[in-house]
Amino acid sequence: MVELDFNLERDVPDLWGKVILVTGGTAGLGASSVSLLAKRNPTCIYITGRNSEAADNVIEGIRRESPDSKTKVKFIECNLTNLSSAKQAAEYLLARESRLDVLMANAGIMATPPGLTKDGYEVQFGTNHIGHALLIRKLLPLLEKTAALPGTDVRIIMLASVGFVMAPRQDGIVFDQLRTTQDYWILGPWQRYGQSKLANILYARELARRYPSITTLAIHPGSTPTNLNGGLSLMDKSVSWVGTLGQSQTLEQGPWNQVWAVGAPRDKVVSGNFYEPVGINSEDQLNSHALNQTLAEKLWDWTEKEIKGYL
Repeated sequence: MVELDFNLERDVPDLWGKVILVTGGTAGLGASSVSLLAKRNPTCIYITGRNSEAADNVIEGIRRESPDSKTKVKFIECNLTNLSSAKQAAEYLLARESRLDVLMANAGIMATPPGLTKDGYEVQFGTNHIGHALLIRKLLPLLEKTAALPGTDVRIIMLASVGFVMAPRQDGIVFDQLRTTQDYWILGPWQRYGQSKLANILYARELARRYPSITTLAIHPGSTPTNLNGGLSLMDKSVSWVGTLGQSQTLEQGPWNQVWAVGAPRDKVVSGNFYEPVGINSEDQLNSHALNQTLAEKLWDWTEKEIKGYL
C-alpha cells in the first residue's frame, strides 16, 4: 500500500456556508467523500445517483458517524447516461439553491462492455464526459454567481484518471465514432475508458481557461478497490492490477485526493492542472493529447453542439 499525506482537519477548512454537489455520491468514492466532507460542516451536500435507497443508507451513515454535524445531505436522482435526467437534476438544484460552491464530478464507469447511452453515445464517454458536461454547463451560471460573492472560493473537481494514457494513440478522441460502441480496439474497454478520462482532463483545462473565476482541478483518485472494479472480467481485472502495481490504496485513502481538492489553498493549486494523490501536481505526467489545446477546444465545441438542445 502507498503512503499518503492527508489530514482532514489540516487540509480542509471548516466549510460552513458552502453548498456542495457530488455526483455518484451514493456509493464508492463519492459516498466516502461525502462522509468526510460532512465532518467539515458544509451547509448542504447534494448527492446524485440512480438509487434512492442507497442514498438513504449514505445519509443515515453520516448521521451515525457525525451526529453533531449541522450539514444537510440531500439526494437528487440523476442518470448520467440520459441527458434529460442530467438536465432535470441540474434544474432541481437551481430551483432550490442561490449558491453552489463545489461541484465534484465524481460519478463514472470503468472498462465496461460495449454499449450506448440512452442518447446513443458510446457508454463510457457518454457517462464520464457528456453527462457531466451538461450538468456543469447548466450549473455554471450559479457557480459564477457564487464566485462573484465576497470571500468565496468556487471549485469544479473533475475525477479523471491516469488511465487517460489508454486513449487511442493516433487521435486521443475519435469524434466521428462516438455515436457507435467503438467495439473495434484490442483493449476496447480500456481504450474507451481512457478516451473518456482524457476528455475529463481536456474539459477541465478548457473550463479553467474559459471561467477563470472558478478553480477547476482534474483529480486522479488513485487505485482503490471500489465497486468500479466489481463488474470487470478476469482479463480486465488483470489489466487494472498490472497498471497499478505497487500503487494500491486502502478504502480509507480512496477519497483523500478529491477531498483535498475541496480544501487546498487557492494559491497552492493551479486551475486546470492534473493532481495525483495527495495533492501532487502531475502536469509533467501528461502526454501530448492531454496537453493539446487544439484538441481541448475541439472537444469543447463538439460537446456544446451535442448538448445544445438541453441547455
